[in-house]
Amino acid sequence: MKTDDLIDALARDPAPPPAPPAPRRMAFALGAGLLLGVVLLVTFFGMRPDIGAAQMPVMMKAMFSALAASVAVPVLLQLAKPGRPLGWRIAAVGGFVLLSAGIVGVALIGGDPTERFQLWMAGAFPWCVAIIPLLAAPTALLLTRLLRDLAPTDLRASGAALGAVSGGIGAMVYAMYCPVDSVAWVVTWYSVAIALCAVLGAFAGARLLRW
Repeated sequence: MKTDDLIDALARDPAPPPAPPAPRRMAFALGAGLLLGVVLLVTFFGMRPDIGAAQMPVMMKAMFSALAASVAVPVLLQLAKPGRPLGWRIAAVGGFVLLSAGIVGVALIGGDPTERFQLWMAGAFPWCVAIIPLLAAPTALLLTRLLRDLAPTDLRASGAALGAVSGGIGAMVYAMYCPVDSVAWVVTWYSVAIALCAVLGAFAGARLLRW
């Protein structure tokens, strides 16, 4: 084939459609991960029996979890673009941590001194630390697929941000099962569970996000 014929043939071939923007793909991954997490919850754990009467505390716990995820999303999107500074996004994460610590402090100080430990521990092992990462797994897998199509260079940081976002989504799902409504307990142990997801993501990201 002559060079001119090859150029003409390439010009006639339609160009592949551009991939959807990363924010749109991430929104789809988060929505699908949330739905799959609910399926896991219903299948293996079920909803809390009084969820109808406990709509307000369930909603508040889900909103706190959504806030945690939304703070980490800009960090994840920025890390997906090599060479981009994180800037205010890290400050937002720090602000969320300080806000969470302040909420726990106010909740404990405002309670009866003899009941503060009960408010913080709720008299039970915080199983959310183990269950939230499980419910976060579908979101983590979908986000991993997304980031592998992009170009993150700091794989550990990207994995940590991915884990934090996934943990926030998993905590939103867990709120529909969680029987404890103590503010100090929820903010403390949900935050610990999300942080654990971030740590797991950092370790996994170094291997799974390699390109």
